[in-house]
Order: sequence, then C-alpha cells, then structure tokens
Amino acid sequence: MARLTKRERVMRAMRFEDVDRVPLYDIFQNDAIIEHYSGQRFAPGNGARLTGLAVGRVLDMTRMAGGPTENPQRIDHGNGWVYQQERWTGWIVQRPFDDLEGCIRWVREDIARARAVVYTDEHRRGFHDHVRERLACFAEGDPDGDPTVLIVESLPGLTYMYHQCGQELFSYLTVEEPELVAEWADALCEAELRRIACIADPELIPLALTADDIAYKNGPLFSPAWLRRNFMPHLKRVNDAWHERGALCVFHSDGNLFPVLDDLVATGIDGLNPLETVAGMHPKLVRERYPQLVLTGGIDVSQLLTFGTPDEVREVCRQAIRDTGGRGYLMGSTTELHWDVKLENAIAMFETAWETVVAAQV
Repeated sequence: MARLTKRERVMRAMRFEDVDRVPLYDIFQNDAIIEHYSGQRFAPGNGARLTGLAVGRVLDMTRMAGGPTENPQRIDHGNGWVYQQERWTGWIVQRPFDDLEGCIRWVREDIARARAVVYTDEHRRGFHDHVRERLACFAEGDPDGDPTVLIVESLPGLTYMYHQCGQELFSYLTVEEPELVAEWADALCEAELRRIACIADPELIPLALTADDIAYKNGPLFSPAWLRRNFMPHLKRVNDAWHERGALCVFHSDGNLFPVLDDLVATGIDGLNPLETVAGMHPKLVRERYPQLVLTGGIDVSQLLTFGTPDEVREVCRQAIRDTGGRGYLMGSTTELHWDVKLENAIAMFETAWETVVAAQV
C-alpha cells in the first residue's frame, strides 16, 4: 500500500479499512518527549509551538495540543473561584460555596449562564482560525508538511458539573435536588449543541471526542441506572449533532466502562478511548464484545510506560495490534503521555506503530 497522509490513515482506521501502518493517537504533556521530537529546548513563549512541532513529527491524531503553563501560580478570579495552575495540570483550590445551600444557589446561576450562551460567526471564525493555526504548526513539524488530525472535544457536561461542585456536594445534590440536576444537565447540553451547530465543519473537523469521565478503575462513578437517566440521552444528542454534520464520534472516559458500554454504544459512538487496561478495558476484550467499535489507546501509562522497559512496551504494543487485528485501531497511551513517562518507552511505542505493516497482513 502507498504511504497515506495522516488524515487518510486516521479516517481509514475509523472505517475499519486497511492502513499502511497503525495510526498513533495521543497527548503530549511531557517535556522530554516534546524537546526530543521538536529538536528544541523550552524557552519563555515557545511552549505551544514546541508541543505542536513534536506532535506533528510523531502523531497521526491528537487533542489538547497547547503548551505548558510557563509560570505555575495560584489564580484568584475574584468571584470566589481560585485555581492552582501547574506546568501540565491544574485544580480548584476554592469555590464560592462550601455547603449544599450555597452550591444550589450557584447551580441556579450557572443554569442561567448556560442558557444565555450564544455562539456567533465571530466565535466560529475564531475557533476555526485556532484549529488552522494548530494544523499549520503540526505540518511544520512533519518532514513532509503533513498535518496531524486534531480531534475536537465536545462534552455533554457531566464532568463539568461534578468538577465544579466537587464530588461530595454533587452527590448530595443528585439526591436532594434531582430536578435541578436534570435542569442543569439539559442547559449545558443545549449550550453544547449550539456550539456544535456553530463550529461544525467536516473538512476541518472530521472527528469529535464526545467525552465525560464517568468511571473509575472498578466501575462507573454513578450507578448505571442514574447514567441511563441523566447522561446517556445528552450524549446521544451530542453524537447525533456531530453525525448530522458529517463528523464521527469517539467517546472518551477513563475507568471500567463495561457496566454501561451497551448504553454508550446505543448513543451512537463510533469509537472508544482510552481503554484503561489497569481498569480491565483490554483491547482484546472490548474488540471481542464490541467488534463495531474503533478502539484507541490501550497502552498503559500508569505502570508500563512509566516504570516498564522499552522491550516490555514493544511486546504490549504488538499484542494490542494482534488483539485488534490491526484494523479499526489507533495506538496510544491510556489517556496522555504525562511528565513521568520515560522517553525511551514512548519512543518504543511510536516505533512499534511505525514499523507495523498493513492491517490485512498483520
């Protein structure tokens, strides 16, 4: 088979067609990997560019392709929200409420904010310009000027809800104010649907990552029954909106998704990410039970890529290719290549994908 472009390779994999090699899909949040593949050292102001160059050199598809926070700091927004920003991560330090009553008041205000969101032509142009800027940077990093595919995140809103409230208060909220939670989820989903209608463009955005983290290693964060009532209908609306506009949808959630995977498939997802193997989401098991799903990820980042050896990484990568048959599979870590991943292990994963022959010959 002739060499494919990155977009051809990714889209053929999404259609279970033969590819010239297994595509690579990942996120770079690791200084050593970025400096190695960009051929440059980090300096003030060049983080996003170096990340883009490294992504363009290595990956067929990515998301979250910005650079690191160069000056870690605590940020007070002056409205009760205080955040800590570190080089590759961040978290909420303070909220404008600390009890259920305050949380309820804030949620009602946030519902009004979500309902008031309007997406304009200016927003579409700005978003498309951002995507094109990233694609141009990826192309600059590739020896042949071939841009990496940027999959666009599109969240129904559940992660935002429990992240803003905190898990404990959100749990109380779901019990004490179920109608308010349903109203909030609907307002957030409607806002996302307006965003999709504004930015969708199948030429620029062929793939959407319809995502919400709904599970941990032992199973769903919420009961399957609760998710069926309060999450799956919104996910289906988001998937349908992208499908209607010519994009395919890969669903992302960490954790063990098997208890709700039938429900996720029923929402119309085309693929699944990141296949957290330490949570039991092994590519072989998922492929056997759901042969229609494109699989992405499956190379453990919590233990293997962080503490393993290059030879161990190569064997796991080859086994993942064998287990999936090579078709409908994009290789990558079980979420992102974070700051503790060994450079030599990342190289071993990339090189294993690069040396893989056409799927039909695996």
